[in-house]
Amino acid sequence: MSISKCFFLTVLGMTASCSIWAQEPTTEAPPAAPQITDNKTGKIVSVAELVEAVKSCEVIFLGEQHDNDSGHAFQLEVLQKLSEMGLDLVLSTEQFERDVQGPLNDYLADRITEEQFLAASRPWKNYPEHYRAMVEFAKQKKMPVLAANLPRALAANLSNKQPLRAHEQVFAARSSTAPEDRYWLNFLDSMKGHVGVDGTDQLKSFYVSQCAKDDAMAEATTDFLAVNRHRPKTVVHLCGHFHSDYGLGTAGRVLQRNPLARLAIVTMEITPKNGKLKTDTMYDRAHFTLWTIENAAKPEAAAK
Repeated sequence: MSISKCFFLTVLGMTASCSIWAQEPTTEAPPAAPQITDNKTGKIVSVAELVEAVKSCEVIFLGEQHDNDSGHAFQLEVLQKLSEMGLDLVLSTEQFERDVQGPLNDYLADRITEEQFLAASRPWKNYPEHYRAMVEFAKQKKMPVLAANLPRALAANLSNKQPLRAHEQVFAARSSTAPEDRYWLNFLDSMKGHVGVDGTDQLKSFYVSQCAKDDAMAEATTDFLAVNRHRPKTVVHLCGHFHSDYGLGTAGRVLQRNPLARLAIVTMEITPKNGKLKTDTMYDRAHFTLWTIENAAKPEAAAK
């Protein structure tokens, strides 16, 4: 069964059709390095094998844990190996917002310095250690990079029930919905125990903001593919894994805009301390899982 076919079945909730994905978890000792499982077979695969499996997809979601060192090293390796295959790549990012596409383009084209770019683009705090290498690789390869996310100030306004003003709409998706579907239930579950969340009404406002981010990222991706229909592209999208797990979030909204798009979903999980990779619980979540390792202790932290 192809990646795209299994993905569509997952989106439609027909996961019973893919019961062959359920496998007995492995019992090896915790790895000294990250491992990748093919969630269709439960087998450990290499980065090269993963790349070979997803190379025909139009959008490859690399769902991440934002602060994991080995996870970001994996993302860079995937990008490099896809490039080596001669694919016409686009790097799409949750980490940069739609209103900074101008300075991002200027930096990639060497019209401004890196210092000017960073001053104008509100990079995440972990940009230097986790995202810079991928942006620099894209620059070296003359690869477009999409600043895909909804600006955080606008997302905050939506969380506070403040509608976007006319001049702000240009940086948001042309349409956005927040249905109380499976994604909503997953969102509720993920928000359990969060400090400062007071009741379902506030959660709904946060959810509207979450969905607006998903729609913004999906629209940035599908608009780029539509404009470049004459020259097929492969979009590699970096996002927190919640935005793409189960084919929901940004992934589902890409399909709303382009139902025939071929997608691949990769998620990330920290390897359990007992070393058991629970592939039987992952088949409905993603096509592949990167089992990361904990970050090494920083020297200053170890000294305390």
